[in-house]
Amino acid sequence: HMEGYYIRGIPRNEEQKTTPPPENLTTKETTTEPATTSATTSMTTIADDIRRDETYPTCNCWTPECGYCTNTECTVKQDLVNSDKGIQVSSELKRKRLNSIVLYDEEGEQIGKLQWNLRGIWLTGCISCWTPAALRRAKAEQGPTTWSFSLQDGVVRISVNQEVLYEQPLVGECKERYGRAERFAFYDTTCESTFLYRRSEMVAGERISPDCAGTCPAS
Repeated sequence: HMEGYYIRGIPRNEEQKTTPPPENLTTKETTTEPATTSATTSMTTIADDIRRDETYPTCNCWTPECGYCTNTECTVKQDLVNSDKGIQVSSELKRKRLNSIVLYDEEGEQIGKLQWNLRGIWLTGCISCWTPAALRRAKAEQGPTTWSFSLQDGVVRISVNQEVLYEQPLVGECKERYGRAERFAFYDTTCESTFLYRRSEMVAGERISPDCAGTCPAS
């Protein structure tokens, strides 16, 4: 069904920025105290969110224990279409080896894969294109590069250092198909690659842990 929906990617160099809404300050005889309290509470909340984030290995789902990417205990639940952060990964970017993320619906049925390297970007049934030059140039000189993949509002984005370097809106059946993405897993990955486990918006399966259920060295 999906062959007719292949689309070529469009690089984008504009950084996505959001402005937080102003805080409501209570007006009383003394305004300093409420404002200070509000600011302190806000900073404490942000600090708590940061502490809840952990770096986990990109546990490979292509194993017998994970049912070769069919076991939901090897997936991470996340509302990808409504997440402005998406999935943040640190891995070495190469011309041949692919970075692969398997996408599932809420029940754990596989929807497709996001795969990319320094040569190309593929989203099963919907995208097949060359990797934009700006994204290739963003590769770290040595070691892993930290990059993010998101599907917010049906738009595929790949960014490095919070700068969106590839963007492609999905349309028609592709938008409907990937609009159901609520779980993800990593395919054909190593223990050296990592992802940011955001507890505020992710729920990990039992086999997603700091040592990938004993298959990776504990960090």
